[in-house]
Amino acid sequence: MKIQLLKTLPLLAFLWVCAITNSQAANAPWVGESFKGATCNGKGHNFGPFDYLTRASRMHELRLVEGAHFPPMVSSLTKGKRGLLHDDIDYTLRAWPNHHRALDAISRYKLLFPRKPKPTSPVECYFQRAINFSPKDATTRMLYGNYLKKTKHIKMAGEQYKIAVELSPNNPIIRYNYGLFLFGQKKYNLAQQQAIIAYSAKFPLNGLKNKLKRVKLWPPKEALNPIKAPITTAPETVKNK
Repeated sequence: MKIQLLKTLPLLAFLWVCAITNSQAANAPWVGESFKGATCNGKGHNFGPFDYLTRASRMHELRLVEGAHFPPMVSSLTKGKRGLLHDDIDYTLRAWPNHHRALDAISRYKLLFPRKPKPTSPVECYFQRAINFSPKDATTRMLYGNYLKKTKHIKMAGEQYKIAVELSPNNPIIRYNYGLFLFGQKKYNLAQQQAIIAYSAKFPLNGLKNKLKRVKLWPPKEALNPIKAPITTAPETVKNK
C-alpha cells in the first residue's frame, strides 16, 4: 500500500500543478479585436499567467521564463533561443502577459521586420490581453500608446497615454513620453508642462527638451508646480529622442 501511494504522489503533484496553472490561465484570455477587425486569438500556455507588476515576489518564475525564452539575444531581436525569435517572445508574453520588455520587443519586431514571419498573434492583441489581465499597469498603457502612435492610430494612442498618466501621474518616464506625444501633435505648451514635470524629477534624456528649444519653449519662463500640472490628453517610450 505504501509503495503504491509513493508511486501515485508524483502524479498527484503534477495534476495539482496543472490545475493551478489552468485556473490562472482563465484570468488571461485573449480579448478584443485586431486592427483589421478580426477577433483576437492566440495560443494557450502551460505556465502562468503571472502579473509583471508582482515580479518582485515571483523571481523564480520570471527567471525560468526569461532564461529559457527571453535572454538578451531575444530582447535585442538578434535571434531566438529555442526556435523562431517571435515564438520565444510569444511564449514569454503568454506566461507574463504584461511583461514590459517583451511587449516592447514584440512591437519592435513587427515594426522593424515587416517581411519576417508574423508574430503568432497581432501585436495589438498582445496589448489588449495584457491590459485586460492587469488594467492598472501604467507602463503597458504607455507602450501600447507608443505602438498605436507608430502605426498611425493616433486617437487610440492618445487614449492609452492619457490613462497611463492618470494611473501613474508622478512617473517621470510616462510624463516625458506623454510630452513627446503632445509635441508630435503640435500641442507645444502642453508638452512643455510635461517636460517640466519630467525634468524636475531628474529625467536623463534631453530629447523633449531639445524639441522644445526649437519652438522657443525651453527653458520655461515660469516654473510649474508638478503636483498641480494638468493631465490633459496623451506620451511615448523612453527610446524616442
